[in-house]
Amino acid sequence: MKKLKKLDDNDLDEIVDFLYDEVFKFINFNVSSKGIKDIDINFEILFEENDNILDIKTDMSADFDKLSEPNSNILSKSCDNALELLDVYLDEHFRE
Repeated sequence: MKKLKKLDDNDLDEIVDFLYDEVFKFINFNVSSKGIKDIDINFEILFEENDNILDIKTDMSADFDKLSEPNSNILSKSCDNALELLDVYLDEHFRE
């Protein structure tokens, strides 16, 4: 696997935007948008240049309408999906 290039703050912001987009796409595909009352997603990203490690922490919560409440794992599934897609995204945009 190729090494990550040195990531600056703009790169990290772009990665966070990608993750947000993928999480929302997954949730909107699996839950009617009318059934979503509130979603709170936070990504904390740290790039350790010396070790070439991208550390991502997530904190997610959601409030759904009682009639359309999805499977209780929807948040973790959406996050897992986004992180899987992130590997390809990093390969295409941020690897040397």
